[in-house]
Amino acid sequence: MSSDLATLQKKKISPIERRISRILLLGENVIKVPLFRCQRCGECILSSTAFVCSQRCPKRLRNGPCGGTDERGHCEVYPERKCIWYVIHKRSRWLRVTPTLFQIKKIHNWNLEGSSAWLNVFRKRIDAPIWPFSKKRKAIEEIIQNDIKR
Repeated sequence: MSSDLATLQKKKISPIERRISRILLLGENVIKVPLFRCQRCGECILSSTAFVCSQRCPKRLRNGPCGGTDERGHCEVYPERKCIWYVIHKRSRWLRVTPTLFQIKKIHNWNLEGSSAWLNVFRKRIDAPIWPFSKKRKAIEEIIQNDIKR
C-alpha cells in the first residue's frame, strides 16, 4: 500500500553507485537538461507529464497544480510565468496523452535527489517510465475512461 504512494528506499546508494550515477548524470545533463529543462530529481516522470519536467514548479508538485493558478494560467509564485501544470496539460492535449495525467505519481523521495534516474530505474528504485504509446498506457486510459463513465 505505501509503495503505491511513495518510492521506498530499498537499498542505500553505495559509494560505487554514486560514482556510476555521476557518470550517467553527465549523460542525462547532456540530453534531458537542454531538451526538457530537467531538474535532476532522480525520480523522472517526464513520460507521464508530456515531457515537461514537473519539478520546475516552484512548489515541486508532482500530481498537479497547487490551486494558485490564475485564470490566465499563470503561477502564483512567479506571476510572469505560466504554471508548469498549465503547460503540461496544454502539451498533453496536443500530444493526445491527457489520460497519463490522471495517474497518481508517487511522493518524491528526496534521498534520490541529484542521482541518475536512469540508474534508479535500472536498480529498480523507481518505476520504469510509461511511454506514451505503450500497452500499459492504453490500459491506464481504459481504467480512467471506465472511472469517468461511472
